[in-house]
Amino acid sequence: MGTGPSKTRRLTVENDDPTSVIKVSEDVVDRIRGVAQTANVAELKKNDEYWANRIKALEQNHKKMNSVMDEEYKKALDEFKSGKPAQALKEIPCLDSRKAVMDCYKKNPDCPMNCAKIVQAFQECVDYKRSCLLASRVATSKG
Repeated sequence: MGTGPSKTRRLTVENDDPTSVIKVSEDVVDRIRGVAQTANVAELKKNDEYWANRIKALEQNHKKMNSVMDEEYKKALDEFKSGKPAQALKEIPCLDSRKAVMDCYKKNPDCPMNCAKIVQAFQECVDYKRSCLLASRVATSKG
């Protein structure tokens, strides 16, 4: 408790009983001495850089997705405000074929296979209308 500098004291304990000895690996001894710390620190820095780069890339991707979502939201909002959907159907496709299928099923409730040709014609009509709609969408997006 004096005002002078204190001295480090060294304590040495001798153990004559070999069964109570704790064995320490060379890695632990090196860590205590500070030899292995430079390699351990370099590995930690490398790991930190990897994760920093990974987080930065994820943030950039997130920003891109947000900008795309904002654009799509604005388009949808403009469509809603104008009252006109961009791809509105003007008519119900294959209405005559649909009516023919329903009439055939009503006439043949016990034998639906009698309507197979009419159903096939309806399916072909729907496929044709779908391909026309897709072709028109592609043409408008390119033009």
